[in-house]
Amino acid sequence: MSVDTPGATNAVAPAAADTDAPENSSAGDPRGAKGAGYWYARSEESYSSIDLLNLLREYREAEKQMRARTRDSMRMGETDLVALRFLVRERSAGRVPRQRDLAEALGLTAASTSVLVDRLSRDGYIQRIPHPADRRSVALEILGETDREVKATLSGMHARMIAATEGLTEEERAGAAKFLRGLISSVRDPSLDEA
Repeated sequence: MSVDTPGATNAVAPAAADTDAPENSSAGDPRGAKGAGYWYARSEESYSSIDLLNLLREYREAEKQMRARTRDSMRMGETDLVALRFLVRERSAGRVPRQRDLAEALGLTAASTSVLVDRLSRDGYIQRIPHPADRRSVALEILGETDREVKATLSGMHARMIAATEGLTEEERAGAAKFLRGLISSVRDPSLDEA
C-alpha cells in the first residue's frame, strides 16, 4: 500500500497481514516482535502511520471473516444479510421502511431490490405490508423471529466492540475518531483521486 505524504517520498506499507508469519511471531502486532524497533525498543503507545494503517487492514480482514461466519450461520448471502441488518435498525428506530428506502440504503436498482425483497419474503425473513402512513405504499416488515436471530447472531460481537471503545479514555476516543474521520474523507471523495 502506498501512503502519500505531502513533501515526502512515498512509503510502502509492509504486508504484515498478507505474509505467512512464523508461529512464534507476535500476531496482531503490526510492528513484529515485541520491542522490535530499528535502533530502539518501541513502547505499546508508539505506533507509526504505517502501523496504524496495517492495524486497520487487519481489522477489515477480521470483520470480513466475521461477516462470512455470520452469513454461514444464517445461510444467506452478503446482500441479504446487509438488508436484514438495515431492516433491524429501522425497526429499532421506530421507522417503517419502504422498498425504495432499502434500495437507497444498499445502493441497488429498483429491479435488484425487488428480487432481493422477493427472496427474503419467500424465505420467511420479511413481509410486505401496507405502509401505515400511506396505504397506497408498500412497507417492509422484518419478522419477529428474524429480528431475534439477527440480534442474537450479532449482539455478542457488538458488545465486545462497545467494550473495546469504552476501554479508551476520552482523549483516546477523540484521537480514534479524528483518525477514522480523516480516513473516511480520504477515500470518500472521488475528486481527490484525480489530484
